[in-house]
Amino acid sequence: MLALIDDLKFDIKDTSFEKIRRTLSYNFSTNQRLGNFNSYQSNGRHEEHLEITGTLIAKSQRQLKDFEAMAANKQPVLFVTDGNVKTVLILSINEELSNFLNTGQFLKQTYTMTLQVVGDGYFFENKGINSYGLFKGNL
Repeated sequence: MLALIDDLKFDIKDTSFEKIRRTLSYNFSTNQRLGNFNSYQSNGRHEEHLEITGTLIAKSQRQLKDFEAMAANKQPVLFVTDGNVKTVLILSINEELSNFLNTGQFLKQTYTMTLQVVGDGYFFENKGINSYGLFKGNL
């Protein structure tokens, strides 16, 4: 297993990915000063974005549909990789299809998933609400 998003698995033999890109953003408010350097003030915690990129060759035509359905729920999910557990929101899924056959089916699909980290993987299971005020499941 390479990684796990909720209960959907990235695996070498099935749905694999080529790279994970991690971006940390640090937020600052800027106060402009005349004749001097600007001043900066930290406003909040850092933000962490993950980007998963992969290529599927000669795989099922509906390989990524489960991930699309999960993203359509717009609920936080667990992301597990390399011993790290994070709570993430799936912000976007970009998909590119190529190498079409005369039947209309494609042989190659390239995808990119953008994830926003919203927690450390801990949910308040007994309340049905995670630590960020987002409800788990259907209301």
